[in-house]
Amino acid sequence: MGPGRCEAAPRGLGEGGHMGSSKEQAIFDEIVAFGQAWNRGDARAAASFFSEDAVRVDASGNVQQGRAEIEAAYYRLFHETMPGAVAKIDRGTIRTLSPVLAVWQAGLEISMPGSGPPLRGHVVQVMEKVGGRWRIVESHPKFFWSPFRPAT
Repeated sequence: MGPGRCEAAPRGLGEGGHMGSSKEQAIFDEIVAFGQAWNRGDARAAASFFSEDAVRVDASGNVQQGRAEIEAAYYRLFHETMPGAVAKIDRGTIRTLSPVLAVWQAGLEISMPGSGPPLRGHVVQVMEKVGGRWRIVESHPKFFWSPFRPAT
């Protein structure tokens, strides 16, 4: 795997009375660090951004409950399904639910070495501040599949 390339595009933040900049930045810092772990193919490090009892519903609809299941799913993704893939994650937007809960959402793009165009999608995550750190408690990444085109 190459070096982390989680890119954060500065758009849509702070609009409409969302969190103050220091809280926003703390969440974005976690997202960037998560993207770097993802791009290294490090399942344990990627799973460490989730709370112990987190839920992740992957792009295929498979549900992982708890950090151990999430780590195992990332291991399969990084080593079997998408080895060498690189993710680019937009900065996205944050909506405050409470002083310790927020929803972050953003566009994402995953490129596979030696394959066609990147997969494009969107991710929605509920984040909770636990022990001074923002952790993912629920994650829902989805991809926008290209329309079917019959062979000519």
